[in-house]
Amino acid sequence: MSQATAEELKQFSVLYAEDEEDIRKEVGHFLERHVGKLIVAANGEEALAAFAVHKPDIVISDIMMPAMDGLRLAEAIKERSRTTPVIFTTAFNDVKYLHRAIDLGVDGYVLKPIDLKQLLAVFSKTAALLLKNRELVTSRAQLEAYHQAAEDERRLVAELMERMMRPENLRDPQVRYWLKPTDVVSGDLIALSRSRNRKLYFMLADSTGHGLPAALNLLPVNHIFYSMVSKNLPLTMMVEEMNWAVKEQSPTGRYVAALVACIDLHNRLVEIWNGGIPSAFFIGEDGRGMHTFDSVNLPLGILDRTFTAQTEVFQWSEPGQLVVYSDGLSEAENEAGEPFGLSRIEQVLRQAAPAERFSGLTEALNAHLGGRRAFDDMTLMLVECVPA
Repeated sequence: MSQATAEELKQFSVLYAEDEEDIRKEVGHFLERHVGKLIVAANGEEALAAFAVHKPDIVISDIMMPAMDGLRLAEAIKERSRTTPVIFTTAFNDVKYLHRAIDLGVDGYVLKPIDLKQLLAVFSKTAALLLKNRELVTSRAQLEAYHQAAEDERRLVAELMERMMRPENLRDPQVRYWLKPTDVVSGDLIALSRSRNRKLYFMLADSTGHGLPAALNLLPVNHIFYSMVSKNLPLTMMVEEMNWAVKEQSPTGRYVAALVACIDLHNRLVEIWNGGIPSAFFIGEDGRGMHTFDSVNLPLGILDRTFTAQTEVFQWSEPGQLVVYSDGLSEAENEAGEPFGLSRIEQVLRQAAPAERFSGLTEALNAHLGGRRAFDDMTLMLVECVPA
């Protein structure tokens, strides 16, 4: 075991209890030269009173003393401060005293007559261990403070993200959604808004990665979406502006997969731009897949200003539902490592009644996971497409 240096020993205050005056003076004089502060007591009661006042770093005590012996003193000290080291000096090489000392958690002992060099060695080892423990406590406190600060930051961003998604907009009766983040902050984003002519615009965006870095990448995309919907601007212009914002403002290698859509109930039209999001389905009331909106574009932020957005338009002849989800949902794995997969999604959509499709998908996914935590953020949106 390492020993504390002479300079390190000067950092400590020591309480020394000994009833024999000659020994107390000799050892006290020796300790005074090596420690930062020395408090001396003639018996256990004096030592306990001094401990309450001075709160020394280390206690050195004889075992056999009047009024209160060293064992009772050590027990009282350990009750008040479990981490304060206690070293015994004793003329008794008796097993029962040593056993009792071990039970109390005493940190060392020196036999009488006291060898001052041996006392210094035991004291130095105890001081070194105490210094190491204090460093660990300090490091742990700093680490906990760091984690707490990081957690506070994540919660702050999570609240910001929640406000960004405008919960009042998400209560639209035409839309049901489910968003399950893997972290406090989600890297998936849902945006929903009505234009002045009552067209429904919505977006599912999935930033590279998850958590705080992914969420920050979504800020410019979200702002552009709501700003341009309020101005009734075309979907193509919106996507082009989002692409350049991600390209210009995000770190290298950070992209945003997105599906941006406009639904015109009056004319029964769905217009979609899909860049990197799994294929969206337009499902009829009978469960038939009437149209699929595949990802035929690169995610936002890869191409430069030369990028020209092209959307896909579908006109429905009978009512249906538009189903959109992020890859975190289809790739969610069970304990056997099997992804939820496209076939399970299609099976639920075919077999469930229109009113049960949304809950059927979420229930099937949760059953597939079996309580297991997903590795990526998961998002599902179902939009009712019926005549106005």
